Amino acid sequence: MVGDRLAAAQRGIALAEVIESAPIAPASGKRVARAAKAVGRVGAPAPTRAGRAPSRGAAGAFTGPFLSPSSLTRAERLKLVDGVERVIEGVFAHLPLKRARYGVDPVQRLRILRTQVDQLSSDEFHIELADVVTRLRDAHTRYAGPASLSTKVAALPFLVEMFGPAASPTYVVTRVAAGLDAAFKPGVVLEFWNGVPIDKAVRRHADEEVGGRTDSQRAWSVQSLTLRSLQYGPPPDEYWVVVGYRSSAADGAPTGSPREIKIPWRVVDPGEIDEMLPSGPTGRAATRLRHTRAVDPAAAIARRAKMLLFAPGALTGEQASAQPTPKSSSGRKAPTAKVIATELTGTLKATSLAQPDGAIAYLRIYGFDVPPEDFIPELQRLIPLLPDNGLIIDVRGNPGGYILAAESALQLFTPKPIQPTRFSILCTAFTRTLAALPGMEGELGPWKESLEAAVRNGELYSQPLPITSFAECNAIGQQYGGPVVLVADSTTYSSGDLFSAGFVDNGIGPFVCVGEATGAGGANVWDYEDLRLLMAGTDFELPTLPDGIGMSFAFRRATRAGPSEGLPIEDVGISGTPYAMTRDDLLAGNPDLLAHCFELLKRQRRSSLIVEASKTAREITVRHAGLTRLDVLFDGHPGSSLALRARAPVVVPYPAGTKVVELFGFGGEELLQKRRVEARR
Repeated sequence: MVGDRLAAAQRGIALAEVIESAPIAPASGKRVARAAKAVGRVGAPAPTRAGRAPSRGAAGAFTGPFLSPSSLTRAERLKLVDGVERVIEGVFAHLPLKRARYGVDPVQRLRILRTQVDQLSSDEFHIELADVVTRLRDAHTRYAGPASLSTKVAALPFLVEMFGPAASPTYVVTRVAAGLDAAFKPGVVLEFWNGVPIDKAVRRHADEEVGGRTDSQRAWSVQSLTLRSLQYGPPPDEYWVVVGYRSSAADGAPTGSPREIKIPWRVVDPGEIDEMLPSGPTGRAATRLRHTRAVDPAAAIARRAKMLLFAPGALTGEQASAQPTPKSSSGRKAPTAKVIATELTGTLKATSLAQPDGAIAYLRIYGFDVPPEDFIPELQRLIPLLPDNGLIIDVRGNPGGYILAAESALQLFTPKPIQPTRFSILCTAFTRTLAALPGMEGELGPWKESLEAAVRNGELYSQPLPITSFAECNAIGQQYGGPVVLVADSTTYSSGDLFSAGFVDNGIGPFVCVGEATGAGGANVWDYEDLRLLMAGTDFELPTLPDGIGMSFAFRRATRAGPSEGLPIEDVGISGTPYAMTRDDLLAGNPDLLAHCFELLKRQRRSSLIVEASKTAREITVRHAGLTRLDVLFDGHPGSSLALRARAPVVVPYPAGTKVVELFGFGGEELLQKRRVEARR
């Protein structure tokens, strides 16, 4: 039964059965999707004038700004423009940056659009409004369709990735679902996309994507070549694509005769298999978590669709197995991996990688979309099961999630106190009113005074303050004692950016980045509907948006802490040691990337500190390596400072009534290890 449901979800519905398009010739020459004439599950033909729409209920599951067969009334269009304009002008954190960096004025464009509501067709209106938002180059700030589309993704049943130098990448197919021609398989090199040379097609599509740098725009363009969220953008213009490809040699050079394959777009829904909460959690602490997210919502949905098509077991809770690592055509082979079971199969993957000098741990964090009360304990459970010889944390493609989950996780991998990222709010009358609302004291109270002072001082932003408190960032302390290296790429975004920034700024270990830097999502994201409910009855009351339309937006901008204090993340990202993916990395389990990380780990100073609290006495046994001194605190008060002899265990007694014992291991003057132990009273 589960297998049948899974197969049906993977098969999805042909895009041609969902919507039939007729091209519109726009006066501006800009991309315009279609005048929707519905077939199949969509409903009746769409009117092209701005008249009242037919009933929403008749349209079934596939409705929304770009799939809807209906139109908005003139009043609804004006209300929609008004709501988006108020948010962008009143609370959008990056408005000054985007105006300066890209030479765009979204507020003026919206005012012009207000004068054109009678001239534009339904699709032209939605495309123009969405384009205003897309040109902000901010994946946090999205024009969204209704909740009925929240898990719907337009998909082609294969994945494309890039390797080689950024100036001249090679595009290779890395995953292929069942049912396609046998010659179209992982390893073939793409040469044409609908008759256009592949790199040119990618660059053209990048113009419709978010991303503040050329490399991140191209990376997102490649990602969305085959997976596109239907809630956060229009469906593809075409019902199918014609892909020109050739087989390739070990070095990636195309070989053999050119071939073509015609592949139809389909609409898949990972929500049919994995129940998702795209609007955030419910229950205790839900409000805080909803308002302290940092996520690219479109990429988060596409990630689930990728799992549905190519790793469905992760969605169904099936534990990954240690499959034989494929051998590349060049002869290189990734190390043998032993999977360590996790309860969060859609978010985490932990393995032990065999190496001659001892196994290395590998922890893949696909997202920070699990609430911290579940995410952090699962990390704590996994860490003792990981080899302590070294750890590679891989957050490539991580679209973000809960800020608290990302920033709280950093402490588990370092003895140093974590300094959290700072966030500031655009100073406007709107945000001052919001911060002064009853019930917002706990959430925005810390920023309220500086927002009010900005009127007198002429400040553009409020004081930068952390969302995750210093106490929350350091309540648990170090759990993994071996050296750590982090790997990210130019699609690592939002909370993934924050995790990368915290890793670098707190000096946890080397940072390897595929691309110039991370995706550069420097903000906390809020939803329009949440803000509308809060502002009801104020001078800045927001209209209810028609047609189930919504919007996400960057509310608090992030700036870095520690030695990089004050540096922005938005449009800049976090840079590290650059790395270019190889063909073997994409097709044979990352052997070159892993070898690069292994070398970095070998260069790191090694030490260990293993503590065991007695169950019968008030004492802790400490086993250590690579340390010269151990300092002990009892409930934050000095206890003892002990010189350590090589590998000789130490027994640390503690007084009655002690709640917490903290142990600090030094190698010379450098703090290398720290543990926090709940004492037996």
